[in-house]
Amino acid sequence: MIDKLLLPFKLLSDGPEGEQAIKPYDLWDEQGQIAVPSIVAVGADGRIRYCYKGQDFADRPGDEELLEALSGARIGG
Repeated sequence: MIDKLLLPFKLLSDGPEGEQAIKPYDLWDEQGQIAVPSIVAVGADGRIRYCYKGQDFADRPGDEELLEALSGARIGG
């Protein structure tokens, strides 16, 4: 996906049960047994710099909101 979209950052993928990254960050929909649509930016130091938890697959933050939240933060890649 990173190569296809020419992304300048890494993507984190979790296992099918979401045990490593999805559930620990409360991004799991227990009723639907799927991950909640979300965007999480993690700094090079491992700290979360930004977390957006959507209500459904179309619920995403605007570019300006995300860029403002990340401005000045050194995101790991």
